Amino acid sequence: MLDQLKRALAAEDATAVSVVLAEDVISRVAVHDEPIKGAGAASHISGAVLDGELHDIEVSATIGGVGDTSVLMFGAQVAGHPGRADGLLVARQDRDERISDLTLFVRPLATLQALADEMGRRLGVPRPGGVV
Repeated sequence: MLDQLKRALAAEDATAVSVVLAEDVISRVAVHDEPIKGAGAASHISGAVLDGELHDIEVSATIGGVGDTSVLMFGAQVAGHPGRADGLLVARQDRDERISDLTLFVRPLATLQALADEMGRRLGVPRPGGVV
């Protein structure tokens, strides 16, 4: 499933990302304190992110982790923001090899903030501090 996730990200294909997720997947992002639970919510967010917000995604490395955990290193362009973002996606697989846990890290901070602001606007979710 990790190879499928890698191909789906490179193709910017949210539907293909959804296929590899476990129903009870937990997603974590730097701008939210609480994890996002469930494949439906994760698919909705993936769709919003991959619908033009992150583009020119290049997965540069896959690092095998300990046991069921791996890390994808990637670069991407954030719409309307200069420069490229660097990212890490930590993925854990369940016994069925579906992705059961995702943690996303993006840098630099200005790029992360631009991405968070746009995603909050698209999804209608306020960021901490009440900013939508």
